[in-house]
Amino acid sequence: MYYVNASTHQSSQATYWSVYLGQPEVSLARKYPGEDSQKITINVNIYLLSSGYVEGNGYGEKGKIDCMPSMRIKTDSLESEIALDSVDCIFDYGQKVRLTNGKTGEFIIEIEGQRLSADRFLLSEYMNVDNGGEKELQKSGDDIPVAVLAFTKEGITWAAKAMAGQAGTDSAKADTAKATGK
Repeated sequence: MYYVNASTHQSSQATYWSVYLGQPEVSLARKYPGEDSQKITINVNIYLLSSGYVEGNGYGEKGKIDCMPSMRIKTDSLESEIALDSVDCIFDYGQKVRLTNGKTGEFIIEIEGQRLSADRFLLSEYMNVDNGGEKELQKSGDDIPVAVLAFTKEGITWAAKAMAGQAGTDSAKADTAKATGK
């Protein structure tokens, strides 16, 4: 994965990583032994993981609560679920996404029917370390504020141009084509 450091504007690569997307307050339905299903309001830490999925966890009045958020793309009035392997880049500090098929739109995190935007975009990089004959991942340094994540060199170049206003989004190109008849 390639990324652009939001502080230094330098691009780099990471093999093992997680991206912190924020800690929104959500209401989740949970059933506990001997009790009916109930809504619990908690703050959930959301992470996009290099293993290909989004993870959410937090603590409520009944203890630890986990959830499996999904990633979605919103274009105009249409919204659909996406998988990490269909993503070319996530840019504009986690607010927009471009898919490998060229479709560009708003990047949404969905948790049990609640749609949220990333309010953080912090990268943690990990290294594979030999610990007494066993390999384990250890965090390598401080969290890095990120402007762009991309899975190809072309994706990171495209996202940098889009953020600089030099590349039109596919939706904008389609709107221009409709308006001009071309």
